[in-house]
Amino acid sequence: MRLTSGFRDLMIASLLWGTIGIAVQLAYRDGGSSYGIVFYRSLFSAILSIFITDKSKLLTVKAVALGVIAGIFYEIYAFTIIYDGAPLSSFLLYTAPLFVSIFAFSLFGEKITVTKLLASLLVVGSLYLSYLGTPSILQVLWGVASGASYAALISVSKYLQTKQVSDWDLVGAQSLWSLIPVGLAVPFFREGLFSLGSIWGGAFLCIIGTILPYYFFYRGVRVMDSTIATIISALEPVFTTLLAYPILGQYLTPPEILGAILILVSSIWLGIDRRT
Repeated sequence: MRLTSGFRDLMIASLLWGTIGIAVQLAYRDGGSSYGIVFYRSLFSAILSIFITDKSKLLTVKAVALGVIAGIFYEIYAFTIIYDGAPLSSFLLYTAPLFVSIFAFSLFGEKITVTKLLASLLVVGSLYLSYLGTPSILQVLWGVASGASYAALISVSKYLQTKQVSDWDLVGAQSLWSLIPVGLAVPFFREGLFSLGSIWGGAFLCIIGTILPYYFFYRGVRVMDSTIATIISALEPVFTTLLAYPILGQYLTPPEILGAILILVSSIWLGIDRRT
């Protein structure tokens, strides 16, 4: 019994994404704002995309569509973190596997199976153990919107992989064109835009939260089912909570420990290479 190569790539992506919550909290302490961090994340990523991507691949309708979806997801999730709080926003973000199942089936006929649906529900239930509250309808709607937009990003990127688009070209398109929806929001979210926290937070998220993890994520998705890959990436909040203790001094509660164990077990189960 061994784990697939895609599982290892997804683990690396999840670990890198797990640093985002920590970095954002530290950036807030330096005067950063959620939108400011998202803006510089997209700006710096757009600049880097010019050097890592085949430029001719950036000037296509599909590339622009992927980037716009990414930008919309960045903004929705940033607002959801503020409005819902970190535990609830994380919990609702990972309704994404349920949406990926539907989108992937519609775009390229990826099968919807009982195993994937049960694993998706297990992840949602496990993350709920970190929240254990009763959200308002508006909180749920924003959270589900973040999950749906994240699922759209994953599904469209997987679709483009079936059209022979490379992983670096996906990262480049996502990075460059996400600046369109993010940039259009500048007049409405100027507070904290030019703070040190927003700038260094955006720079950190550019490299550690976007360029590197999305490359590993897309490399993992290329060789795995997109819904299963999304479920495995739910290890992100597990890594966040583990890193929060030594860096921020935040302790795990017993329900959070149980939820983390359930996510880890389900991820390893789905990541086993059953061809051997």
